[in-house]
Amino acid sequence: MTTIRKCTLDDVPQIAELSRLWADEAVTFAYPASNAEEISKRLGDYFWVAEREGRIVGYTHGVIQTSQYPIFPLNSRFLEIYEVYVHPDYRGDRIGHLLVDHMIAEAESNGVTHALVGSSNLDWQRSVGFYERQGFKMWYVQMYR
Repeated sequence: MTTIRKCTLDDVPQIAELSRLWADEAVTFAYPASNAEEISKRLGDYFWVAEREGRIVGYTHGVIQTSQYPIFPLNSRFLEIYEVYVHPDYRGDRIGHLLVDHMIAEAESNGVTHALVGSSNLDWQRSVGFYERQGFKMWYVQMYR
């Protein structure tokens, strides 16, 4: 059984290991792994973990921002999701969806009704599909050459 809960300081070493594993997968462009110190600074209401049998198998984090984007009302608050990562051995178990659901529910309980996510994942079609299944819609596309 998977438990979704807020991240604690005790979880940080396991999160750092997952971040290193994510970086080793080389699935995103230009983002290095986060170390324990960096992760510790991000802890709060919008940092969640998935735990199975005492092991952290996934995490997500984001922050509340104030909108200057035309997609949301000016100066409204929104949740910006920065990372969603699930250990490769646990993908396909809907853990990523559960993590995002819990973080969005936390934001909604605090009166935040909008969310935004971007991705630099090289398999962007898969990322888009994941977030579309979570109810997100495409706003814009940014490309490079």
